[in-house]
Amino acid sequence: MPGGHASFGVVIQLYHVTKRYSNGIEALRDVTLRIHEGEFVFLSGPSGAGKTTLTKLLMVMEQASEGQVLVAGRNLAVLKRSSIPYLRRNIGVVWQDFKLLPQRNVFDNVAIALEILALPRKQIARRVDQVLEMVGLERYARSMPHWLSGGEQQRVAIARALVNDPAILLADEPTGNLDPDLSVDIMRMLIDVQQRGTTVMVATHDRSLMDRFGKRVVLLNKGFLIEDGAPVDVLPGSPGQLPDLEGVEPTGPALEGGPP
Repeated sequence: MPGGHASFGVVIQLYHVTKRYSNGIEALRDVTLRIHEGEFVFLSGPSGAGKTTLTKLLMVMEQASEGQVLVAGRNLAVLKRSSIPYLRRNIGVVWQDFKLLPQRNVFDNVAIALEILALPRKQIARRVDQVLEMVGLERYARSMPHWLSGGEQQRVAIARALVNDPAILLADEPTGNLDPDLSVDIMRMLIDVQQRGTTVMVATHDRSLMDRFGKRVVLLNKGFLIEDGAPVDVLPGSPGQLPDLEGVEPTGPALEGGPP
């Protein structure tokens, strides 16, 4: 179990969080949410529901307009600028468009996060080899990204997100550009990461994946937290399709007492 991450503490908490942009649009509205260490959570909803905004708040790429966002007990609103890189080292992120460096091979794409820390080359090589083996790409270490399939490129992105041994892994639509079979493979890999002790939150609108794997679903719509629970409870209606959320009011449970 990497880094001994798994326990039962709250690792991510949002308390009455609203994110309002300068044009007046509210991407998140009064969202209250808790995610425990070692948990796997699907964050779902239609396009524009607020999934990517929530991910950016956790990465301190944006700040909440109202409410509190806590990661590992740290209030991000008062986090010193100098502390942000240390927080981000404990959070791995996988984006839909991979964000690989086209001029660098697979090994170097994964190693870059460790090179920034100025770790010894032997230590970097050992860790990169470990995560490439974890995602089944050890044979492709010297390959260039454009030589790989979409699924293989996403595996590289996952390896890069894991190389720092993060306590939290955030994946924003990681299967959005992949076919159904590759999507299932990627999701199995992320669940394996969670079973090793990492907290995993996957933003997706793919109903079939949520139905298949049966993990907790947090459902957003127009910035509101609408439902939170098992797929069978949160996602009624036709299998493989998100429910019609037009006119649905938020029913997510409030957390009494606020963050500790």
